[in-house]
Amino acid sequence: MRNVKIRQEIGQRLLSERSRLHLTQQNLAKAIGSSRLSVVHYESGRSSPSAETLAAMEAAGIDVRYMLTGMRNAPCGIDRERFRQAFSEVQRQSKLKRENLSTDTSLDLAWRIYDALTSLQPVHRRA
Repeated sequence: MRNVKIRQEIGQRLLSERSRLHLTQQNLAKAIGSSRLSVVHYESGRSSPSAETLAAMEAAGIDVRYMLTGMRNAPCGIDRERFRQAFSEVQRQSKLKRENLSTDTSLDLAWRIYDALTSLQPVHRRA
């Protein structure tokens, strides 16, 4: 990637994602099978991650679509009731643990629960 500004924007979003996941540079490096220096270079815009590294980042919880484009993942064909249940569970757990979660964090956790529920219980569509 030759455009330095784009690399820097990607790096800033990677830093944002790493912070959202409460990962240190070292922890992220370990999770993606890379060095801390590589993570430093990605975040500063000095270099770009390979396709294999992007796949490892996704597996580590990084929203790669957001990192690359600035747009959050939003699955198609959302079962609104199932998502409502997931979001309600996040709110319930937050209250139980007396945690004040930001809207972004609450939504992110709800998406993760929604994804888990969807993988366990396929969505039944009306014919």
